[in-house]
Amino acid sequence: MPDVVFALRDEFARDEPDLRRAGDLIGQDPALTGQVLKTINSPFFYCPTKISSVQRAVSMMGLARLANLVTAEALKRILDAGKGPSRVVSEAIMEQLRMASAVAGVVKSVAPDEAYLLAMMQDVGCLIFAELVDGYGSEWLLRAPTAPRALLEYERGVLGVDHVTVGFLLAGNWRLPDHLALAIYHHHVADLVAIEDPATRALIALSRLSTYLASISDGAQDAPEMQDDCESARDELAVAEDDWARLCELATGQPK
Repeated sequence: MPDVVFALRDEFARDEPDLRRAGDLIGQDPALTGQVLKTINSPFFYCPTKISSVQRAVSMMGLARLANLVTAEALKRILDAGKGPSRVVSEAIMEQLRMASAVAGVVKSVAPDEAYLLAMMQDVGCLIFAELVDGYGSEWLLRAPTAPRALLEYERGVLGVDHVTVGFLLAGNWRLPDHLALAIYHHHVADLVAIEDPATRALIALSRLSTYLASISDGAQDAPEMQDDCESARDELAVAEDDWARLCELATGQPK
């Protein structure tokens, strides 16, 4: 992870963060700056006016939201470089990111920057496992789209740890907000309503809807686990029927 991510989190943790210094920190990495501005001005963030500088982004979005976005873009750079066994996982993450963007556009309980970062981070452990374990990509393709909790069992049996734990530990190391780290850790939990924190619960619900929508192209959406997770997530986020129909149309390319 680039040093700018940790420096930015350190600045945010100060009693009185210096917004100008934060902007200067991001500006030290021109490639990252360009990608951050491109994402801010994309439909994902629905900005009413174009943001052309990091300093403007800091003043418009606030340091916390911008730090989330910088972290996500730094991780995206790593994903884009993925090759071989991890490629199938990184491509799936990109599709989930697209769906998370769409879901964030119709719900009010999850900020776009947090939706973006969660979509990038939730399966980062799978990327690591794909590079470490021969045959992991095949097991991931078999289990992840239809029965992700079975994937966790497989990971624990082979490696003694699962990808949600790895993601949670990385989130702590990268100083992500607590509710984001907890959402990564619990995003495959069977009982969504058992999660007490509403912010964490909303993020998990968004994760489940984006995963369900991404699974439609593979024909995996009818799996019982996918159906159950989708139903509880829709209830949690109170997604209206017409909004849901539009999201499914986006996922399939066909009217629902």
